[in-house]
Amino acid sequence: MGEAVLYLLAMETSIPPKAIRLLPEEVSNQIAAGEVVERPASVLKELMENSLDAGAGRIGVEVAAGGRRLIRVVDDGVGMLPDDLLLSLERHATSKVAGVEDLTHIASLGFRGEALPSIAAVSRMSLRSRTRDAEAGGLVRVEGGRVTSVEEVGCPVGTLVEVKDLFFNTPARRKFLKSQATESGHLAGALVRLALAQPQVAFRYTVGSQVTYDLPAGQDLASRAGSLLGRATAEAMVRLHEEEGPLRLEGLAGLPSLNRSAADQIYTFVNGRFVRDKVLLHAIYQAYRGLMPDNRRPVVVLHLSLDPELVDVNVHPAKTEVRFTQQQQVHQALAGALRRGLGRSRTLRPTPQPSAGGPPPARPQPMAERGPWTPPRSVSPSPGGRVAEPSPQGGPREPAVLPAGSANRLRPMYTKAEELVVIGQLHGLYVLCSSPQGLILVDQHAAHERLTYERLKAGLAHGEMPRQGLLTPQTLELTPGEAAWAGEQAGQWARLGLELEPFGGNTWAIRAVPPHLAGGDPRPAVRDLLSQMSASGLPVETPEFVETALRSLACHGSVRQGQRLKPAELEELVDQICTLPPPLTCPHGRPVMLLLSRHELDRSFKRGSEPS
Repeated sequence: MGEAVLYLLAMETSIPPKAIRLLPEEVSNQIAAGEVVERPASVLKELMENSLDAGAGRIGVEVAAGGRRLIRVVDDGVGMLPDDLLLSLERHATSKVAGVEDLTHIASLGFRGEALPSIAAVSRMSLRSRTRDAEAGGLVRVEGGRVTSVEEVGCPVGTLVEVKDLFFNTPARRKFLKSQATESGHLAGALVRLALAQPQVAFRYTVGSQVTYDLPAGQDLASRAGSLLGRATAEAMVRLHEEEGPLRLEGLAGLPSLNRSAADQIYTFVNGRFVRDKVLLHAIYQAYRGLMPDNRRPVVVLHLSLDPELVDVNVHPAKTEVRFTQQQQVHQALAGALRRGLGRSRTLRPTPQPSAGGPPPARPQPMAERGPWTPPRSVSPSPGGRVAEPSPQGGPREPAVLPAGSANRLRPMYTKAEELVVIGQLHGLYVLCSSPQGLILVDQHAAHERLTYERLKAGLAHGEMPRQGLLTPQTLELTPGEAAWAGEQAGQWARLGLELEPFGGNTWAIRAVPPHLAGGDPRPAVRDLLSQMSASGLPVETPEFVETALRSLACHGSVRQGQRLKPAELEELVDQICTLPPPLTCPHGRPVMLLLSRHELDRSFKRGSEPS
């Protein structure tokens, strides 16, 4: 009886079936727009790709208010007939694919026929175009996907697309756009990628009333990279021209010394199309393995050419993802070709491996400028090539080798450290200490990074952190994305002791730095900070932004792997670590100390049965 009642109740409360119906065209267009038009940069990318597919030799771009108010693209391509202007606003209308067989060897950048109707569905858009043989051009105006006017106009050969008030009819989408500076950075990034893909095409990029880029036609890739990524960056890159298996590789590869904390300056193009592919990225990292720290990323501009039938670009509406039919072969060919190209550079040298994710160590600061604890300059290797550890008496000392297998028994120690006696330094990275608990290893970089972080945090708690002005401001050429972030974040960085200001174009000047960065080259620290903060996407007004920035600043200027410390400096470092409250970790969460207990030492030396 109970089961029957439950069955009847389930029948009464079940959801009745709903009728299936076709979505109205307006709704389906907005759904499609959500796949293609993620942000203003997506619009700009699609419009410029259409211009390139139309054979344009010159492309002009104008944006305003981070693309919300205006995105205008004008080209000198083949243009469209008036009837084709209207047809281009229909979904899946394209001149680039005629049948299924064409999808196996796509040579154009666009092919889906979704971009223009998707953009028109969420903006106020106008299209103007004329072909070379036509006496007049056509003009179509669209608002929210609805054609409002069609007329004949006089205009030059080519096409002009003007997109205004993006997402005006989808306020939820508009609300989720980032700040104007952030969206401007994404817009400039889209232009940079396409300008690097097509160095033979002229690009003019205007933001408001200011011309940001005016790139001439017919540039070679090195000149184009210098214009977009900075002359100093381009000069630290080697030219590549390699062939292996099905792959032809041309481009520029940065020397190992030219590295970044993020992969935002890895530009890979497959048959002229910018892509972000895991197979290609892994091959690039493999080619640079052993030449730079594992947590650093190279700067490369790579053009890969292969048979279109070996690559599937019909993977995602944004067309930045691809699949290779011979994935392993492409991976091996790219890694081998890139490694050979790098090997031909006479200046190629492995970059020193810093610890905990920083760039090569900066020039040490004068002792008086460093605060409570100051790392030394260096200690030279002893005769014969072995680096001797300094003893408290001033002579060399080599710490004892740990018992075999003991490394597996080391465990992180997060509690407060007490009664530590410094024994010496190991590998220019670890401080060996004895304690009643056993043998303790201190990571000198992690320890000093934690001390620097605590000092910065304490300074910020009292208002703005102290800063030290530079006698000669250091200039830094930034990418458009980095420059946009610098403009948005400069005020917050001033609170952290880092003073930046525009110096013209995408060049910024560093005028003051926190005291712990003084005495060295501050540019690697600033570039890493820009990269890490832009990758985090954190709004500048949030506590999380400040916390992430503090961690990045603390990492730079801290003692590095390979820096030899004097006995007094080792003892001072350990003494200050012992004053910190637990848990004893670096700002990134890594342990500062490892413990090999007295019990484990006794076991390793098989002393368990002997009297103590």
